[in-house]
Formats: sequence, structure tokens, C-alpha cells
Amino acid sequence: MHATKPEALAGNKTRGDTVRKLLVFDMSYTFEMIRQRKQERSVTCRDLDGFFDHVWTVHPFATLLTSFDWAPREGRAQTHDLAPRHSFIEGKVGHFSWLAGFPIVNFALSQCALFIGLLRLIKTERITAIRAGDPHYLGLFGLMLARLAGIPLVLRIGGNYDLNRQASGRPIYPRLFRSARIEKALERFVLSRADLVAGANQDNLDFALANGARPALTTLFRYGNLIDERHFVDPAKRPAASAGLDRLGLERGKILLTVARLEANNSLKHPGDVVRVLASVRSRGHDVKAVFAGEGPMRQELFNLARELGVADHLLLPGSQDQGWLAEMLPQAAAVVSPHGGRALSEAALAGAPVVAYDIDWQRELIETDRTGILVPNRAWQDMADGVSRFLSDPAYAQRLGAALRQKALAMLDPRTLDAHEKLEYLRLLARFDAPGRPESARSL
Repeated sequence: MHATKPEALAGNKTRGDTVRKLLVFDMSYTFEMIRQRKQERSVTCRDLDGFFDHVWTVHPFATLLTSFDWAPREGRAQTHDLAPRHSFIEGKVGHFSWLAGFPIVNFALSQCALFIGLLRLIKTERITAIRAGDPHYLGLFGLMLARLAGIPLVLRIGGNYDLNRQASGRPIYPRLFRSARIEKALERFVLSRADLVAGANQDNLDFALANGARPALTTLFRYGNLIDERHFVDPAKRPAASAGLDRLGLERGKILLTVARLEANNSLKHPGDVVRVLASVRSRGHDVKAVFAGEGPMRQELFNLARELGVADHLLLPGSQDQGWLAEMLPQAAAVVSPHGGRALSEAALAGAPVVAYDIDWQRELIETDRTGILVPNRAWQDMADGVSRFLSDPAYAQRLGAALRQKALAMLDPRTLDAHEKLEYLRLLARFDAPGRPESARSL
């Protein structure tokens, strides 16, 4: 890893201003994925418009997911320059290529080397705070670094892990934690020791509170300021997506769109239910096609289900798409079908799309039946098909609910408001942490 020179981090701050720097642990995407999907905004937003002079984002074992052409799987962590205030550090799944036959040992050596390198970076660059994207491996990694460096740890919780485990009957990260009980104990250990816990929404924050987060040290960091700015453009003023429609053989207003990873082990997504909705809606005489924007191992399984239900010719799986494609295509949809969405649901709402969603996780915070969309019981795909059919049969109704949904999303997800809120929370955290008689959690695990 290389260390950026301190003088390069001053940004637009005047002499005498406090220099603040942030280290972020996030496994959502590798640097390769970010470049391919043009998702830079989801990372660069973390400096909060210059509040942090520099931000380092770390994926501890990125080469587990990157292509073989991108980087060697083993070796030292690599640092990429993402933007003037942003560096992206990608850890490796192994430290030595000659130890590839002993993956557990090699992984442990790689993570130890990464830990030592990051601790050195924190001290060299005088990093101000650490933020982690889950209370599991990332949270524990961040907590140990934070305590050794004497700086605060912020956890941003973007999921309701109890719901996931309840639905799947297995740990969230089965390759890291063999037991859901161990994983649950780790959550409580990390959440109860974090210096600030921020939920991506109220449902996720409620999970954190139920699992050890201290109420006085919690807040909300919603999705809005990490969403690409193209999603905030008035749908009527966005490009018409003609090329994308023609390439896929689609017609505006005859599309059921779902944006989700096609992962069998993420049982809250239920992409198969969207195929069942498609078959049901088409059986009622509606000439529509379903489009999945996303990658995952369930691709063939979905095609097999579509063939079984007689709708294989009407299911399109174009893979993951960049933010420009999504911003243009979402307003073209007759309905967005959302079994379970996070940022994807936010983007659909900002597009003013008519949404039919399961009542699961945070979706009820945006979708209210007959007001901002149609909310149906979880896994009730027949009810979901009824909702889609109603949108198709009554375009004026669909348009009215979509417009109301966009207004609600704009109010909830305004980036400037959210930036201001996050800045205030960080200022409070740093002031509390640096004050005489700092919290006991700042001194030990």
C-alpha cells in the first residue's frame, strides 16, 4: 500500500482548519466492479463534499471476486486512486502464491499483512475515524484497528441480518462463520462496542438496537447521498433509453423491471417469484417482458423456471448494468417488481416508477399501498401479480402512485440534507471521543 502525502490532502480547507480522514471497510463491490458499473458515486460520497480530506476504502479480500485478468489472487494489497480525495485498497485472498494449496493459512497470512499495513497507514496519515459496513468480519477488523489506534469506530448497518438468517437457516457469511450462533454472538460483541451505529433505514437500525447497539449512540445514514446524481433528474428530462430498449427488443410500458443480485443463498431476494409474477400476468393477457438487471449463480435456474412456466421467451437477463442504463430504463418500466431491495428500491422510487413490493425489511418505509405503490405480504407472489396487473390495466393509477413515490423519495433521500446530517454526527462523535475522560469503549475491546 502507498500512503498519500499529507500536503495533497488539504483540499479546499483553509490553513488552521481541522484535517479529517476516514478509513472505510466495505465488501459491496471491488474496484473492478465499480469501474465497470460506473458506481464511483457510491464511494466518493463518503468524503461528504470535502468534510473528510481523504478517504481510503478497503475491500479485505477483493481478489475473491475480481477477474483473473484484473489482479493476481495472492500477494500484497494493492491501492488504486479513485478520485483526488479517494483511494481504494484491495486485499488478497492469499499472501503467497506458493501457499495456494493451503488456502486457510494463506488467507490468514494475507489478512494479518493487511491489518499491519492498515495500522501503519492509520498512524502515518493520522486517520481520524474508521467506518465498517457490517458487524461481522468487517466490524471486528475495524474494531481491533480502532482500539489499537485510539480512534472511533462507526458501523453502518445495511441489512436486517436476523431476517436473513431466519429465512435461510444459515449464517450470513457461511464461509467465514460455520455457525449462526457464533455469527450472532459476534454481532452483539461488535455492535455493543461501536462508537456510533448508523442504520441505512429504520428497519436496519431496529435490528442493530435489538442486538446490542447503544440507543444514545445510534442514528440513520440513508442511501440518498451515495446514489448516482442521474437518478435525481426528473424522469421526463432523462434520455429516452431508445438504444437500450431496441437492443433488448423492448417497448416502453411493457416492461417489468427488477434490479437485484441473482443469488440463491440470499433468500430475501426471491428472484424466482418475479418469474412467477411474469407468468401470471401474461396469462391474464398482458403483453409484457420481465427484465432482471443483475448477476448471480441463479441465472440458469431462472431460465429453467421460465421454460417450465412457458415464459422463457419473455424473460431477459442482461446482467449488471451501469448507472446510466438504470437511470434511463427505470422510467420506462410499467412496473418495478421488488421482492427485496435496498439502494435499488431507492433508485426506482426516484424514477417515479410504479412499484409492487413485498412487505419485508425497510420496503414499507417507502411503499404504502394506494399512496406510493402497492405493498403485499412477503412471498405472496399471487398478490404481487395482482398489483402488477392493476398497474397495467390502469396506467393513470400507476402514474399517480409513481409520482407520489418520487416525491416521498426526494424528501427522504435528499443528498444535501443527508450530507449535513452525517457531518453533524461525525462532529459530535469526534468531539465526544477527543474530550477529556473519553468513553471507556475508546480504550479497550
